[in-house]
Amino acid sequence: MAVRYITVTPVTKLFKPATRAFGDIAIVGAAEDEAKGPKKIPVPITNPDSVSHPSNPEGKDQPVDDAEWFKGDLGKSIRKAFAQTPGPTTVWAVRTDPADDGNSLSNAFTEVAKLDVQIVALANAPLKSATEGKTEIEALADHVGTVSKTGGDGKERIGVAMLGKGVTDTSIITGDMSIDRMVMIAHKSDDDAAAAVAGTIAGYEPHISLLLKQVKIGMEELFSDAEMEAFDKARVNWLTDPSLLPGKGLFMGEGYTLGADIPYLDSRRELDDISFRLKAALIRSIGDLRVSRTGLRTLVSQMTAVLEPLKQREVIEGYDVFIPLLVLLDKEPADLTDAELQQINNAQNARVVDAIVSVDYAGAIHRLNITLKFV
Repeated sequence: MAVRYITVTPVTKLFKPATRAFGDIAIVGAAEDEAKGPKKIPVPITNPDSVSHPSNPEGKDQPVDDAEWFKGDLGKSIRKAFAQTPGPTTVWAVRTDPADDGNSLSNAFTEVAKLDVQIVALANAPLKSATEGKTEIEALADHVGTVSKTGGDGKERIGVAMLGKGVTDTSIITGDMSIDRMVMIAHKSDDDAAAAVAGTIAGYEPHISLLLKQVKIGMEELFSDAEMEAFDKARVNWLTDPSLLPGKGLFMGEGYTLGADIPYLDSRRELDDISFRLKAALIRSIGDLRVSRTGLRTLVSQMTAVLEPLKQREVIEGYDVFIPLLVLLDKEPADLTDAELQQINNAQNARVVDAIVSVDYAGAIHRLNITLKFV
């Protein structure tokens, strides 16, 4: 055997952080009695004209006409979501069961909570008055709010709802609906505007503003200037056809959420996306890096590796990563006070590290005021 002066043994331990989709939709709704689609079993659809049975014993795809499976409101809403350009890649159909005696919606939401979706909508469930449609949309708001807080990583989501056709009274929107994870649409269409807007949202990356993005839906009559101004004050999005855009088409009049704390949809979605990116990149550090100067500097580097590409792509304007404990560990040991030594000791014993990540997010221009002077 030849003498080897240098021996190299390659060891590959590549780590790729988990990625989070940004445009998967769950649509919950009823189908006609003769529909063959399963009740309370989420079915992933990537083609609006055919789906594959989720429990095919042969393990092979069996294309089934979607109209046969989810004939009725659910099937129509799925098709309307897929009709958008760009649109979703996957729509989960969740058919309610009328036999659930008043719990059909909550039981369906129980199944939706298990899905890794980012957008949830109800099939043809408009808010027409202070009572009609109120229960369903409040249930949707409760679902997206609760699952986003208590669900697993990546389960954060938004809900998309709509007013009834031609409804302009924004006072019917209750406080339980008015959260920053809910989007409300005003329209004058016979189609499911909520499903159409959900499909539009799904086609864009989280940091893209939804203002003036096209929505493919049938709507002949537009809202008046006064009606649009009222929607704007109530943070209700409306569909419009601006005269400054050539041709004919319908576009999002705004990109609001119903919440005052995070009033714009792209801000809400991007916050969810960055949170997931950071957690996915740092999960390998849990149980590995130590509560030491070297370990905490590695944490800073890992978070910087996530945020710097976003800055380079101009998704964010800037960021700052601050770990208070690292400030103490950077000091000369002899210069530490007894209280500071105790803080270090407490963190090392508890094995808990606090970090503060500040992100400067500059949203797109939504209003432009120009003073034109002739001299």
